[in-house]
Amino acid sequence: MRKSLILIMLASALLVSCVSSGKYDRMVSWKDSLQTSSDSLQSIVIKNNETISSLYQQISEINKQKEKLQEEYSSLNQNYQSLKSSSSKEAQQYIEQLEALRDDITLREKKIQEIQQKLNARDSIVSALRNKINDALLGFKDLGLTVTVKEGKVYVSLSNQLLFKTGSTSIDKNGQDALLGLAQVLNTQPDINILVEGHTDDQRVTSQARFKDNWDLSVLRATEVVRYLTVEGQVEPTRIIASGRSEYFPVIAGESVDARAANRRTEIILTPKLEELFQIIGN
Repeated sequence: MRKSLILIMLASALLVSCVSSGKYDRMVSWKDSLQTSSDSLQSIVIKNNETISSLYQQISEINKQKEKLQEEYSSLNQNYQSLKSSSSKEAQQYIEQLEALRDDITLREKKIQEIQQKLNARDSIVSALRNKINDALLGFKDLGLTVTVKEGKVYVSLSNQLLFKTGSTSIDKNGQDALLGLAQVLNTQPDINILVEGHTDDQRVTSQARFKDNWDLSVLRATEVVRYLTVEGQVEPTRIIASGRSEYFPVIAGESVDARAANRRTEIILTPKLEELFQIIGN
């Protein structure tokens, strides 16, 4: 995140000679606003990712513990059956152990059910969100827009063919229409966090370009998309993080024309908030 902030500030410095003082001040104000929301949301995104990747592992571990407890319960129950006609101290100890194990098993089963219910609810939210976005942006599929679900998140990928001309950070008309359609859906889903990632191909920027490198270009395109979603689309700024990934996360490896075209994209990653899951795990 610190690197992204530095890149944005460098980009601002490079562009200041080409823009008016008022426009530069607005860009600086945007940068400060985005950084403020980014700092708070970045920790949420990281926490969400770590939690989702470990939830199923936790369920597996709890099931193993439950099976072990059930084996112990079965063994103790056999001993209890042989001693239940006795009022000895040993029999009473077995009874107490059995009751404690039974309660422990019940609690673990309840926790597993609660976690699974929340995961199922999250998957339902993600699936419904994907369908709404698909319906809203159906007319842009042939222009380089895809909507997919991966690891409990919705990925809206917009190609540069749809958003930007070569070497530009100005959003084309078709891209503006697509972003407005997406904003309408996002404004009905307040419990969704939004991460905007800029991606480039592996070709270096020319020495005559107004961008220092692909890091610079990817960050500026991401912030331009965020700016359009929040200003024109009226999406709440505190829900959004802007970031640039440069050329280092290609969707297709290689140096062919098709591969490079696919890698020049902006991805909008939508993640449901998971506070209730955190509460269950913490208990």
